[in-house]
Amino acid sequence: MKKPLNRFKAFLKDEDGLILAETVMMLPLLIWALVAMFIYWDVFRTVNVTQKAAYSIADLLSRQRDTIPTAFLNGLQNIGDFLTPGGHELSIRVTSFECVSPTRLVCDANNGSYRLLFSRSPQNKVPDLTQAQIQSWRGVRIPIMNNGDSLYVVETQVDFRTQMKTVLAGFMVAVEDGTYGTFVVTRPRHRRLCLEGTNTCT
Repeated sequence: MKKPLNRFKAFLKDEDGLILAETVMMLPLLIWALVAMFIYWDVFRTVNVTQKAAYSIADLLSRQRDTIPTAFLNGLQNIGDFLTPGGHELSIRVTSFECVSPTRLVCDANNGSYRLLFSRSPQNKVPDLTQAQIQSWRGVRIPIMNNGDSLYVVETQVDFRTQMKTVLAGFMVAVEDGTYGTFVVTRPRHRRLCLEGTNTCT
């Protein structure tokens, strides 16, 4: 009767193959961690670089005088592509507008309206906005403006495509392809920002 008991005790104390067993259990977790770190880093890098590009373009536009040439605006796409390396396609849209509120003297959620000066996407990557569409920004995405004040918005969008097309990327890591955007509101250093060829700034 003691022999089976002794053999069972010896089996419990036997550590042969322990490293192999731990490896088999931990290897899937290690692979998941490596894939997850790579994909998460790529997502945050893409968002961060796109944000910096948007602020750089907004600052560049703020230094221009009243009317910018169409060729200059289209060239912003080349600048954006240079500032966002990594193979993810970048789209830019610039929208300039001013506050019209002769009675209440401010444009907020309940008063005044925006007068569109221009909305243009370099190389026509995304549709231009209309005057009716930008009214939804009042009191939500745009700070309170005084009558006659002018602002412009630089929007960037990047289509993120994970570079590791695996089941782990979409299922276990929970990172899927998507579009990330930035919305930057800037006050021009001069009176307002206009585009060559438009008649809204007259």
